[in-house]
Amino acid sequence: MSAATETRRSTGEWVQLGVAAVVVAIMFYPTIWMVLSAFKSNREIFKQPFALPSTWRWENLVEAWVTGGMGGLYLNSIFVTVIGVTLCVGTATAAAFAFTRLEFPFRRLCYRLMLIGLLLPPPTVAIPLFTQLRDMGILNTPWALILPGAAWSLSLTVFLMRSYFNGVRPDMEEAARIDGANTWQIFWRISVPMVWPAMLTMIVINTINIWNELLFALLFIVDEDKRTLPVGLVRFYGYHSTDYALVFAALAITTVPILVLYFILQKHVIAGLSATAMD
Repeated sequence: MSAATETRRSTGEWVQLGVAAVVVAIMFYPTIWMVLSAFKSNREIFKQPFALPSTWRWENLVEAWVTGGMGGLYLNSIFVTVIGVTLCVGTATAAAFAFTRLEFPFRRLCYRLMLIGLLLPPPTVAIPLFTQLRDMGILNTPWALILPGAAWSLSLTVFLMRSYFNGVRPDMEEAARIDGANTWQIFWRISVPMVWPAMLTMIVINTINIWNELLFALLFIVDEDKRTLPVGLVRFYGYHSTDYALVFAALAITTVPILVLYFILQKHVIAGLSATAMD
């Protein structure tokens, strides 16, 4: 009886594994198809869209890099993403610490007002944000993307970081306060190391969001030398015709580094999200 139960259980696990593999393959195949199309000619993309390239055209990647000026676009995207993610995660971690560990007037009200940011889609604030950035004198500068990108990701980051703080026992923080540590020392030396897994999770998530941001980059940046990668991809689409081989090559150059980053850190991302979900 026990052996039969074990056999049925093993068979069920194999079925679950098979179904999961099929779902993952279906979801991930568009990315594989994009990468394979980057090495084909335009004729081959339309004639044999699902086949492997008959000849691997590595020159497509070189031509896309040179034609699209992707070196400068990469530097701009890296600068905007690194500064934006640093501002967002650093500010959100401090805010989450304040909402969970400190007592101050209107704490719950401030937290709920911040969560309103989760409900607003970017197009609803595009025009007033454009006017505000213009009045601040930072329109058509990298800060026109850094500040809105960091602010737009702040609500979700604070929400998840607060959930993680709620799951961490404050015993060590209370002991440090008894020993004479001030609030800043407790936050920097004790709380930040304890919530580092959640911070790493939010770093990855916000990197993907800010790296792929398109609407604000189209509206707030005019000079070509200040544009980021998502906007630079528009260069590959012609009014009357489009070189799809170069389009897929540029998409592969833009997408693959972020995918590699996610796969390297996926265990930390899953662990961090699981911990925040337990609150």
